Amino acid sequence: MEKDKVVSRIKQRRRELKMTQTELAKVANLTPAAISQFESGTRKPSFNTLSSLSDALRVTTDYLLGKEERRYDDLLADPKVSIMFRGMMEFTEKDKDTLYEFYEFLKTKATSETEPS
Repeated sequence: MEKDKVVSRIKQRRRELKMTQTELAKVANLTPAAISQFESGTRKPSFNTLSSLSDALRVTTDYLLGKEERRYDDLLADPKVSIMFRGMMEFTEKDKDTLYEFYEFLKTKATSETEPS
């Protein structure tokens, strides 16, 4: 396990998801102190803990270990996205186009909400 890579990826992904250490701890069924120790590099997660963290952070364990960059599997690790994706495969082309337009709308909305007024 490449410690520095694990440390940086846990912290980076938690921040991408806009989670606090306490929130991540709750979702991963760990203590906030454990998350702090993992992120500071003073403690390394066991395999089972790494698995819990990857589920909570919606990435693969290989990503956290630094063996790969984020990929398609990481997207499907999010239960809501996985359910939506499987359902979308049955949509008509027209419905897929409508869904894509809605996605573009939400992306634009999210960008405008983060920009200063």
